[in-house]
Amino acid sequence: MALPKHGITADTPSNIPLGAGAWFKGLAYSDSEWSGTILGATSGGSSIKITPEVKDIEIDGALALAKGLAVMQGGTGEAEVNFAEINADILKMTTLGEVLSTSDDGYVEGFDCIQTKNAIVAGDYVENLGFVGYTADGSKQIVVILDYALCKSGFQLDPKNKENSVIKATFTAYGGIDTDLDRVPIRIYYPKAN
Repeated sequence: MALPKHGITADTPSNIPLGAGAWFKGLAYSDSEWSGTILGATSGGSSIKITPEVKDIEIDGALALAKGLAVMQGGTGEAEVNFAEINADILKMTTLGEVLSTSDDGYVEGFDCIQTKNAIVAGDYVENLGFVGYTADGSKQIVVILDYALCKSGFQLDPKNKENSVIKATFTAYGGIDTDLDRVPIRIYYPKAN
């Protein structure tokens, strides 16, 4: 039998990720469904990157890499989200800031005033930052969750005439302090094949 000229199968439409998906905080699975708080609309797509750190053990006399001599040395996980809308939560996340209270200097009635802080606190980490997308035929959900995410890219707004502004936020995944910290703290949920 000759090999096919393409890789398309009957399962292909249910295995192609399609569309922008949506971003949530507090994304969790309970009672047979996902729930979380939507972060905001996006524009220009997003990206998720999991990068393992691999150490190749060098042995004198070996001129090529050898199977079995590669060792995991940790890794990193990142999500880049292009927010098309601004709200106080997005501003707090991207600036590692806080909302001023009515007794703070700089408070103005009728406004949320977000200012930067001088220290990172537990609430600055977004717990279960999650992405939910779908396959081309809509039959499968693809879910990615960063255990704890910290936006380290900062806040930048580039307003332009006749264009909507986008806030590019890059989140880095962190593990919980009470975990083993021996894996990249991102989980991908992909439905099992029938």
